[in-house]
Amino acid sequence: MTKSSKIQDIFIIIIISMLTLAAFYVSYALKLSGPVVAIIWIFWLVASMGMAYFSSPGKTVFEFSKQAKSELQKVVWPTRKETVQTTIIVVVMVSIAGFVLWMADSGMMWLIGKITHLG
Repeated sequence: MTKSSKIQDIFIIIIISMLTLAAFYVSYALKLSGPVVAIIWIFWLVASMGMAYFSSPGKTVFEFSKQAKSELQKVVWPTRKETVQTTIIVVVMVSIAGFVLWMADSGMMWLIGKITHLG
């Protein structure tokens, strides 16, 4: 990282901070209506993201996003049939596990009730 890029990053951070302070001031101190405040915050988000893109950490994040997108395109997604079969297996196994746990809990409650003479 060169000295000029460090200065550029600091300058971008200052601009984003100023945009944030301005958005808070306009939103809360001027008591504007809800839609106007929403537009201000949408503008703030777009402007901040645009400014962050030009910083070196921002460029790194956007490059990572591009690489993640290309990796997602390489994924072999399951077919509808495989998804339905897997979902059915999961529902059946969760139901069986729930029933087994319910039986164990009921058995322990019955046993504790008999031991303590409350059942």
